Amino acid sequence: MRKAVAHDWNAWEPHFNLAVVLEAQKQTREALESYQRSIEINPRDFECHIGLGRCHFDIAEFVAAEAQFRAAVSLDDKRAVGWEHLSTAIGRQGRYEEALSAIDFAHKLVVANADEADSYVGLASALSEAGRRDEALSLHASNLGERPSENANYAYSHLLLKSGKLREGWHFHEFRWLVAPQVSLRLQCGLPTWNGQDLRSKTILLHVEQGFGDVVQFMRYASQLKACGATVIVRAARQMQGLAAQFFGVDRVVSRDEALPIFDYYVHLQSLPRVFGTTLESIPAQVPYLRVDAQRVTRWALRLPAGEWLKVGLVWAGNPEHANDRNRSLRLDALQSLWEVDGVQFVSLQKGTPAEEIKTLPAQLKLTDLGSELADFSDTAAVIEQLDLVLCVDTAVAHLAGALGKPVWVMLPTPADWRWLEGREDSPWYPTMRLFRQRERGQWGEVIERVKTALAQRVRAGKAEVMPPKTKTVLPQLPAPTLPRDAPGHCPGFSAVAECRDGILQYLPDEPLEGDSIGWYGEYLQHQLALLGRIIRPGSTGMEVGAGVGAHALFLAAAVGDAGHLYLYEWRPVVQRILRQNLGANRIGNVTLMRRELGRSMAAEADAPSPPVSETLDELRLERLDWLKINGSATASNVLEGATDTLWRLRPLLFITVAGEQALAALAERAKEYSYRCWRMEAPLFNADNFNRRENDLFNASSALALLAIPEEVDVDITLDHCTEIS
Repeated sequence: MRKAVAHDWNAWEPHFNLAVVLEAQKQTREALESYQRSIEINPRDFECHIGLGRCHFDIAEFVAAEAQFRAAVSLDDKRAVGWEHLSTAIGRQGRYEEALSAIDFAHKLVVANADEADSYVGLASALSEAGRRDEALSLHASNLGERPSENANYAYSHLLLKSGKLREGWHFHEFRWLVAPQVSLRLQCGLPTWNGQDLRSKTILLHVEQGFGDVVQFMRYASQLKACGATVIVRAARQMQGLAAQFFGVDRVVSRDEALPIFDYYVHLQSLPRVFGTTLESIPAQVPYLRVDAQRVTRWALRLPAGEWLKVGLVWAGNPEHANDRNRSLRLDALQSLWEVDGVQFVSLQKGTPAEEIKTLPAQLKLTDLGSELADFSDTAAVIEQLDLVLCVDTAVAHLAGALGKPVWVMLPTPADWRWLEGREDSPWYPTMRLFRQRERGQWGEVIERVKTALAQRVRAGKAEVMPPKTKTVLPQLPAPTLPRDAPGHCPGFSAVAECRDGILQYLPDEPLEGDSIGWYGEYLQHQLALLGRIIRPGSTGMEVGAGVGAHALFLAAAVGDAGHLYLYEWRPVVQRILRQNLGANRIGNVTLMRRELGRSMAAEADAPSPPVSETLDELRLERLDWLKINGSATASNVLEGATDTLWRLRPLLFITVAGEQALAALAERAKEYSYRCWRMEAPLFNADNFNRRENDLFNASSALALLAIPEEVDVDITLDHCTEIS
């Protein structure tokens, strides 16, 4: 793109294209400059203004972003994407009523214009932020089947979880591993994830993900894994190691910096509620589920104020790097009315730059500042253990106090994070927690007044707050494993996510055979891939026709290596989209995903009223093709009709899956006409050595047929398992 810009500085398209590339690489300020140059040359291009607006938005220049989005809308007010972006920019400036009007306009355009339907992803997010959850859910539900964007599926999970539909929400929450930044943080160890397999005498690794609050919230499941008979190892960041070792059920903690230990299964921490089938009614909410270091308690007791004051821990700001920090955090001076409540001794647990605000407080205020002295979360836990109450915004400290079973009040913005649900003042995750929600978006004043009133009442009542009655810890039974298409969270026609032998896959659970095999075994027709793995050479060029979601393409791309290349054909639009997303999620770079259908001659159908966009193998005029894999006998016949020149000129190996013996025999005769030797391959659908270590055969000893055809002039010097030569 830089070469194109240098070639013609006064053409707007090269500048625009360069801006798109720079924006995708997160080089936002450079992209902004390129978009500006493009607009200077062509000020009437809708996409240029949208791109420039996005760049301004990404660097928090919301007024400038609004101006660009308004310019785009003035050029074309019939495109929902312009109104959706405009709504977001206006909303960030606190003008929520105007933002709602823009959302409504975008919504109408999406409903009226099918071409604008992909705008539903951003629009649904805007509706959700505006408190119109049901409309956002409906928008996702009516679009996700045909437009299974990984970002949309992930956003859908948050909406479901926020509305209390936990089983469905956990199911779609797995899409987090297909989006940034999680897509780069996956644990790739070549071992299966745990999805309910027998854990007796097994070792399981808990892969810690996301922030510290998430760790505290979901480590409650460690004791349930222990109850299943497992040895539980936690892999955590160094600053979290001390605390991680104190959760009930944890046997060992390892750092992310050291080599992986030996284990049988691993599981992402936030995937545990899905495997355990957690609903609102079955959340394991027995507290505490975390020990406190007795020596640290003794040491910190010397730093805490003495007396009969109500000791209240205070945290008013979270991590400024958090995506929603501008909404969830406060300035300390916003809490000044709380200083008027007599009988309270505040203890600051605040860390980071916001702690500097303590210097502005009146000297006579009863506040003990411990935040800068807390070395880690184990220190924080030891202090919280000795407090009467913790008052905080939505941070990890809220989860820590809840896990310790201490009274904790959390001040929440509107909209709040999904884990706090909606419309309730308690949390099913933490029985000692009380929630103080904004009644009007962006308005903290009335929240703080309610906290002040409650705090005064608490002082009058004395230190002994009435707590929920303690209940005996009861570990829910692990639900019987089910196929993904039968899982409570699955919606028919929607996709799902599975960690597989060759990578992570978005797939279609409702697809017969393939969907069940991917979801249950973490692989599909593995015997075929084992054979192809012995035949395919690194550096070779291959093609797979009817690639589906990529269950085999991930393996084939790895087999040819960086020096080789793989062409993929998949005609079904929804499946092709999923395939493209899977290639991206697995960082596959040696593949070309072809846009046309392979097999029918374009020339032959030129007179048809609406000819499909297609091409033949011969029309491609490839310079090299070492092997050709075709999935489906009907497709194979069509492909081979237009491949005569290629088969004689390049002599690719052929591997064709077939539906039955008659199709296999017909294709073998066709291959022999091109001087190929043929083998019949019959392999069981069930692989006893499957990736997920499932012992039951879903397919009742059924097998899959395939034709292997190798040019006669090629020596066959490998063992062809499950193959019989056709004479």
